[in-house]
Amino acid sequence: MPNRESKRPRWMKSIFFAVILLAAFLYLGYWYMIQCEGKWQGEPLEKQKGLDLSRIKKEMEADVAYMQGLGPRNSMSEANYKQLRLCEEWVLRRWESQGYAVKRHSFSFDGRDYANLEIEFPGKTSPSEIIIVSAQYDTLPDSPGANNDGSGMAVLFQLSGLLKNYAGDRTLRLIAFVNEEDPFFGTEKMGSYQYAMRSYQKREDIKFMISLDSLGIYKDEPGTQRLPFPFSLFYPDRGNFLAFIGNLPSRKYVIMATRGFKKGSSFPIRAGVVPEWVKGASWSDHISFWKFGYPGIQVTDTGGFRSASHTTNEDTMDKLNFDAMSRIVMGMDGSITELTKLE
Repeated sequence: MPNRESKRPRWMKSIFFAVILLAAFLYLGYWYMIQCEGKWQGEPLEKQKGLDLSRIKKEMEADVAYMQGLGPRNSMSEANYKQLRLCEEWVLRRWESQGYAVKRHSFSFDGRDYANLEIEFPGKTSPSEIIIVSAQYDTLPDSPGANNDGSGMAVLFQLSGLLKNYAGDRTLRLIAFVNEEDPFFGTEKMGSYQYAMRSYQKREDIKFMISLDSLGIYKDEPGTQRLPFPFSLFYPDRGNFLAFIGNLPSRKYVIMATRGFKKGSSFPIRAGVVPEWVKGASWSDHISFWKFGYPGIQVTDTGGFRSASHTTNEDTMDKLNFDAMSRIVMGMDGSITELTKLE
């Protein structure tokens, strides 16, 4: 007759070790994906005496107002395409007015011409290593795109103003991408896909890229931040923070970017890295760089997880918090400084 008493401890031990392994796996996943915010203590640049953010705020308001006034900018109609090309020329002139020589990366689809626009800051120590910070100047089919992504473009222009004559160890490129939105999102017709493919073919050493995508909406009321489970367990339910969201291979650079951000600003941030299939993780131009093996993240107010107007014709500048965006400019300036120096 079997000795049940002798078998029961082995069965219980198996369950015990399985629970321990599961707990260890969950903790490791939590630590790796959630606990990836860089640490830094000190007085950020935005709090230094004499620093006035009112000029930055005023210029961003003017930039977003211009882009919103153009209306929808995409290829869904001849009128929208015309506005897209007008915005392209305006971006070029905006950077030229800051004293930059602008590179135009042109390509064509279906009888229409498109262009990414780029300015570059050559690295002084390791110029072959490249950091990219980008935003997109097109919009969804029926949207004026004040937040998505006029806010990102406005921050990008302020960064280029602050970085005049900047020389880090690595090369920095600021890029205005086209065709991020529908009907081209997720296809080879995205401007970022064309750029990342060209970089891959040229064997460029892109260390990291950041897509600035929707940076303007912040709310302090409970329930204003809605994230999918299980991330809703670990992040606030108030939409008052800026998010740094990447894939698993980008964790090292997320830590660097957030640490640098804190050197520039004390604006609240949250960070996380997730598998690429997680909902929302790939909703910006960084997805194109992932496809070619380059690490990248989106920096965002979380878009549709916070704002009901994110994809609609109600995406207007009256909803944007330009005071918050001014502080974000200073934080992203710190991120760029951190990422372009050699570790």
